[in-house]
Amino acid sequence: MGSWATEDEALKAIGTKIGSEFSRDFFLQHVYGTGQKVSLTIEGLPDAAADATLTRQLAALPTVVNLTPRSPGRPRTYSLQLAGSGPVGDLVATGILKPLNAQLGQACFALGAVAGDKVSVLFDAKCGDATVLSRLETNPPAALYGAPLSRQKAVIKDPEALKKLMI
Repeated sequence: MGSWATEDEALKAIGTKIGSEFSRDFFLQHVYGTGQKVSLTIEGLPDAAADATLTRQLAALPTVVNLTPRSPGRPRTYSLQLAGSGPVGDLVATGILKPLNAQLGQACFALGAVAGDKVSVLFDAKCGDATVLSRLETNPPAALYGAPLSRQKAVIKDPEALKKLMI
């Protein structure tokens, strides 16, 4: 606190004070940058093409901070870092499965066993049909299904594609 001879001096002093408050420690304490580590196993995907498409969709989700595919075989396993706090099963269910199921138009992905940081997801065999799987490519990205309308309109210009988000 204090008084200054000019308005410019006062603004400079205030700016300096604000700058010193926002130190590296402040950001480390209040900005969530690392995420929760999760080992995600997806069982039941029908083919490698679905794996590749799903990997792209997962990487684009706002909840997913980092994604590394671990095993190319079956079941498909990913090492993830997820933004947020709380039980990892809840983070996976709301941040990953909900938008993917919205994109596919039905509940194809279901939360399986959760043990510590290991989460299992089951892909329903009835969704293995090519018409359902093609929605991963033809529908708007899963990340947009939970996005605010303003974000959806900023990204998608095609009115027909926007209608798919509203369904």
